[in-house]
Amino acid sequence: MRPRAPSLSRSLASGWTVQGAYDLGVLIVAIKTHGKRNPASGKIEAPYGEIFEHTQHTLEALNGTLRSAKRQKKVTFEGELLMMPKDAGVALVLLDEGEDQDAKAEATLP
Repeated sequence: MRPRAPSLSRSLASGWTVQGAYDLGVLIVAIKTHGKRNPASGKIEAPYGEIFEHTQHTLEALNGTLRSAKRQKKVTFEGELLMMPKDAGVALVLLDEGEDQDAKAEATLP
């Protein structure tokens, strides 16, 4: 089963533009798809290099999306700006999987 992106209305309500909400969804799906759950923290983590490889043709500005997601407390990572190949091993940690909000939204659908 493919991970779901956060709902557009929830992303827009938190201050994202339509393109920003789309980019955030692509980023979160990429982390969920290519990452692994850390047993110690229970959070999904994926190396920056792998996410870069899988989103380079989809996201125009991965670093901008990462910085915005970090400000919104959706993801966290060490440093301010990640660069390839130097930071390929830096872990991108998904803080907000959005599962509970998506379940509530789906429950309201007919």
